[in-house]
Amino acid sequence: MYNRRIWVFLGSRVFSTLGDQLLQFAVPLIVYDATGSVTMSGLAFLIEWLPRLTSLPLAGLLADRVGGRRLYTTADVLRAAACLLTALALGQWPGETFKLTAALMALCAFCYAQAFIALESTVPQLVPKEDLAKAQSLLQMINSGSGVLGPAAGGALLIWIRPADLLWAAALVFAVSSCGVLSLRGLGESAPATAGATGAERRNVLHDLRVGVRSLRAEPVLLSLVGLTMTVNLMVGISTATGAALTVGHFGQSDSVFASLQMTVGVLSLATLFLMPWLLRRVSVYRIGIVSFAAIAVGGTLVAVAPLFPLYVLGYGLCIGMCGLFNVFIRIERLHWIKEAERGRVISLIVLLNQSTMPLSGLLVAVVGGWLPVQALFFAVAALAAVAYLLLFRPLQGRAVTARPAEAAVAA
Repeated sequence: MYNRRIWVFLGSRVFSTLGDQLLQFAVPLIVYDATGSVTMSGLAFLIEWLPRLTSLPLAGLLADRVGGRRLYTTADVLRAAACLLTALALGQWPGETFKLTAALMALCAFCYAQAFIALESTVPQLVPKEDLAKAQSLLQMINSGSGVLGPAAGGALLIWIRPADLLWAAALVFAVSSCGVLSLRGLGESAPATAGATGAERRNVLHDLRVGVRSLRAEPVLLSLVGLTMTVNLMVGISTATGAALTVGHFGQSDSVFASLQMTVGVLSLATLFLMPWLLRRVSVYRIGIVSFAAIAVGGTLVAVAPLFPLYVLGYGLCIGMCGLFNVFIRIERLHWIKEAERGRVISLIVLLNQSTMPLSGLLVAVVGGWLPVQALFFAVAALAAVAYLLLFRPLQGRAVTARPAEAAVAA
């Protein structure tokens, strides 16, 4: 299905997502070990996601203008350097752990946005439309596989080193990723979105943003997809922001148990994506999306009511583990409604809106976590998911391309 360039690019993506997963595993433990506060964990999550959010429009413009290879390589080089410098700084100033990790998260979050949009805008240029479902499934399998390998590697390394020393490993895998993409030539270097624009338009960032906003507003299906994804991300964000605090603090488990929990969730995500080819032969991508959305909502409800750790694990696993299937549905459906020349700008705006609830979840945990049980937040989000299903998901069925027979979806 793919040529050598794509396999090298995807291989580099494995290392890049592994580095991101190592950071997501290590940073909550570093912060919680240093502060012992669920409020500070929520604040750290907010700091991590705000730069991802605010830099997305810039990422879309850069992806359309600069090209995927250059943007992707620069992002991973910067992340490798940031992890290396932070690891050195933590050794010198251990009393400044929160400030140093907050700065690391902010920079890495900015770079993550650049790499993510570079990937989203480049893959559709390299993969035929009829193979998009397979390609997106493969990308989700890479993400989920890294979700297994990251905590597994982190948990194993914790036998010999401190959580802060995991930053050295993250720096190494980001460096390997950047070298892989740097070895490719001509990958995503064209900028179709600006090919026919005037010189003034190419310099006008606001013009490009208006093009993306206009295209998004013109398609009610895209707006419905955004609303659904914002709901899912709010639940996932609260789960991620409170995972270490609930596991280690509320339920009294060890750091290694938290690593095992993350590994279990990654295995679940990977298992569901291995089932994707079998599922695609039997049900529509839309049906996969609706079932995964319902499973995520049920998971949030279980977290809210869990009196014991095993029930919490089940709810947490559904919340995070079913996101892979839901993301495949979202990514495939939205590509049918976006013009190729505007893909980077429109996708960056969509992801900006989608992920706006991630820093919101960190803010909620930071504000509410000090005086209200964190599990109570999950009740509210589960109720919101029920409303989103009734108002957005059911009406979407009549228009969604992925709800049609496979041959119609390919031709759309």
